[in-house]
Amino acid sequence: MLQVAKHLNLPKAASSLVWHGTCRIRRIHWPSRSVRSTFTEFFKGNGHQHIRSSPVIPWNDPSLAFVNAGMNQFKPIFLGHQQPPCPRATNSQKCIRVGGKHNDLADVGADTYHHTFFEMLGNWSFGDYFKKEACAMAWSLLTEVYRLPTDRLYVTYFGGNAEAGLEADVEARDIWRSIGVADSRIIPFGMKDNFWEMGSHGPCGPCTEIHYDRLGRAEAGERVNLGVEDLIELWNLVFIQYERLKDGNLKTLSTQHVDTGMGLERITAVLNGKSSNYDTDLFMPIFTAVEKMSGRREYKGYFEKEGQCIDTAYRILADHTRMFTVALADGMFPEDSHKLRRVMRRAITIGEEQFGFKREDESLCRLTRVVAETLSDAYPELSDQLERIRLILRHEEELFSELQKKVNRDWTDLLQEQPELRILSDLHAPGVIEGVKEILPRIQEWKEHDCKLPGHVALKLYDTYGLHIDQIEELAEVYDLTVDQEGFERGLSEVRQLTKSVSQQRMEGSATFNKEVILDDLVRLNVPVTDDSAKYFYESMDGLYSFKPLKSRVLSLLVDGKLSDTSSTQQKIGIITDRTNFYHEAGGQVGDTGSIVKNNTKVKITSADNVGGYVVHWGEVEYGELAVGDIVTSSVQSRHRIGCMQHHTATHLLNSAVKFVTGLSCQRSSLVTPDHLSLSVRTYEPLNESSIERTENIVKKWIAANKPISRRNMDIKDLLREPNITLVPGEVYPDTVHVITSRLDLQEEGSEEKQLLSVEPCCGTHLHNSGHIGNFVITSIKSAGVGIRNIRAVCGAAAGNAVRCATETLTQLKDWEKQVEVELSAGNHKRIRKLEKDLISWHTKKEEVPLPYLVRTQINTSLDNMTRSLRNSLRGDVNKQMIEEMNELTEAQPDGPIIHVFTTDFGTSKAVLSKATKIANKRPVLVMAKAEGVVVGRAVMPEEKVANGASAAAWLECARSILGGKASAPKGQDPLLVCNMRSVKIKDHEIGEKLEEALMCSKDYIEKYK
Repeated sequence: MLQVAKHLNLPKAASSLVWHGTCRIRRIHWPSRSVRSTFTEFFKGNGHQHIRSSPVIPWNDPSLAFVNAGMNQFKPIFLGHQQPPCPRATNSQKCIRVGGKHNDLADVGADTYHHTFFEMLGNWSFGDYFKKEACAMAWSLLTEVYRLPTDRLYVTYFGGNAEAGLEADVEARDIWRSIGVADSRIIPFGMKDNFWEMGSHGPCGPCTEIHYDRLGRAEAGERVNLGVEDLIELWNLVFIQYERLKDGNLKTLSTQHVDTGMGLERITAVLNGKSSNYDTDLFMPIFTAVEKMSGRREYKGYFEKEGQCIDTAYRILADHTRMFTVALADGMFPEDSHKLRRVMRRAITIGEEQFGFKREDESLCRLTRVVAETLSDAYPELSDQLERIRLILRHEEELFSELQKKVNRDWTDLLQEQPELRILSDLHAPGVIEGVKEILPRIQEWKEHDCKLPGHVALKLYDTYGLHIDQIEELAEVYDLTVDQEGFERGLSEVRQLTKSVSQQRMEGSATFNKEVILDDLVRLNVPVTDDSAKYFYESMDGLYSFKPLKSRVLSLLVDGKLSDTSSTQQKIGIITDRTNFYHEAGGQVGDTGSIVKNNTKVKITSADNVGGYVVHWGEVEYGELAVGDIVTSSVQSRHRIGCMQHHTATHLLNSAVKFVTGLSCQRSSLVTPDHLSLSVRTYEPLNESSIERTENIVKKWIAANKPISRRNMDIKDLLREPNITLVPGEVYPDTVHVITSRLDLQEEGSEEKQLLSVEPCCGTHLHNSGHIGNFVITSIKSAGVGIRNIRAVCGAAAGNAVRCATETLTQLKDWEKQVEVELSAGNHKRIRKLEKDLISWHTKKEEVPLPYLVRTQINTSLDNMTRSLRNSLRGDVNKQMIEEMNELTEAQPDGPIIHVFTTDFGTSKAVLSKATKIANKRPVLVMAKAEGVVVGRAVMPEEKVANGASAAAWLECARSILGGKASAPKGQDPLLVCNMRSVKIKDHEIGEKLEEALMCSKDYIEKYK
């Protein structure tokens, strides 16, 4: 039964007397927090359960860039995939709309009510109440609790659509009449305004909206749904009673739902008599902070009047700061969302250009604290995550600043004409410049037509210029366009059809099969999917693991890529059984190996794969025959499985340790094999030698502590509410997930005791105790882009082997150091040159030996010092050494392009690279050399390559963009044919990594002109 305001314990709002015309009336002042809590308390008093806002990251919905409506977290309920948590629910949901169907970015700052981030107040019925109750409660809240005058409210309803076979929603109309709304204020509209659909297919239904006339005119119904600011939509009540099928037809649902949404910012402005959302306590504290930090005049609320555009900048900066503060606090990373990065860069640019913000003052970081103060009553995670926000924001500001410094001449010229392009996520992405030039001449034409970037143009940007779809969407958004996704997908589908037969094939040993055809056949034949739960059934005692063999029935065989009833000796086959104890490749962990046997038959299994729920055991029949219906015994290879379990558990502990040491990190990917693990992470503090040593020591402490590793099942709807959970952005998790947990009480010197937790959803197989990992050693750290590091490590016996190799290698290193000392004293140049070559040869061999990363770093540092000393003693001969090295290189590589960094360190000598490039003057050559912390380089391009579009200057720019400095052609020479470079000074510990990146980028460039 509906409860009105007097029955509820609702927050009280302050009031004051103001003059309105000749009458004195009472105006109530509504703080936004009271507006929000009044809404939720009202619905809780009417039987609704409060469900906290989900994060703005749509963790389990790859179709969305951000959570953009209150119903997003209930989408699986509407689709019938999940049971509702309660019959009625209410909340205030954090929402972001940037791009896609709901794109408010272009309107932000230019009007009074559009925002990239906003809060959606909502109430839901999951098959409980329907139209009558929803309308009655909405009207009661607005008029009796919020006390909005009824003569300012208008309602709309669905007026029907003959073409779709839909009648007018007269039920909703009559409900409003019964509530007391005058007929002149009940207005019908069509599909566009009053029929809500989740997407091209799925739940949908008519909706009724409540609109508010800010000016209080006698009649203003003609201005409803015109998109004007004086009469705005407040609340949308959606009645989900149909399902849109994929063929476009509508099906009536057996269960009817209610889904409503009202913007907090709008209702707060209305309740306070404000004509703009920005004039509320959700934004004014941010304006005040900006004014104090910048010294600019106070915010006055002007709109695009000459000389007063600073107010637009105030609005955009406040809006964008709210958006990225919320997104970062909820776990999003700019690298995973070009939309988030674009908003951040737009805020950085406005802060610098309009308000004089300087990076070192951390002005934007200070603004995020103000945002947290305004919102943390409802969303405490904002205050909890301020340090995370600060780290990422500082990193983005530095990255953006460096990017602007490194733009090449083409970009500099283009940015002068099109300054709005500065906020693109990656100015150095191949093909971006060409792509921009492709679309510029027709942007105005598309804007005047339908504001869409045509699908065939998007396909050309994708296929010809190599832009990713995210980059295409971002480029379109810069010019207030959206991508014609249907046209793009249609064209892309046609391109893919040309290679479909190749791309669908899969090779397992020598057996080729079409995955989709086989899956269709299995489903058509009603073959049940494989029960693989037994892969988790294993026991351990004192660190010894046992894996029981499993009996099962053969359901299908794959022979020569086709389903077969039998197989014979020496054939390479795939076996599908009704159940299995084999782990199939998933979650970064490789599949099990082992055997499947029956009387007089044995199949050696080399891998296991998942084809639509069917586990396929790939292997070779060693002897005997196998047939569908046979009862077989499956046994996993224990050493292989235990190695995977050791490295997988260690991966989780390593991930937690990196996060703890760096303060903030995010897993990008992982690979787990029996022999090693590889973890790719993004960090916002450098992983230097000290932090790597600390990370390794924490994992070793965890192992030594013998902490239990627990596995529990969790429903996906509870996953986001699990404290300390580590999720991978973009990952789609099943309805039920396994959560792997371990914890370590960590006492660090100079700090209070901390508990380090590892809590991750994971389908992999794990040890029962951290102590069963054995030894642990990090063997390498490699850069995979800005802030991304690939960490490789080994466990158990492999780690012990690495430690033994380290002891042996360090002993050898001491012997080399003594030899160098002796030869330098003797001063024999010939013997010094030979010693240098021997040193390099020894080092090359050691590159293949598994060594702890810290030991390898020590060896490399010592080797650099020794070779530098040897080369300095041969100072006058360094260019001669370079020529010898080049001759050796051209002999070993007689044709094709040459990209090379000379091992010779020139010290204070000048590297005459022109002599080296002349040795291979008919080939593309890019060489670099080190000299006192600076890298010098030279690129030479043959004329026939230039005729095909290649350029020496563009090639060398790949290296210069990473190493910094300047590049130019020798005086009087063509930069297409030859170009020289001198980098900025680079720190010793950074030069190797930067050179590696420069070489990789340069190789990618020349690959296009082979």
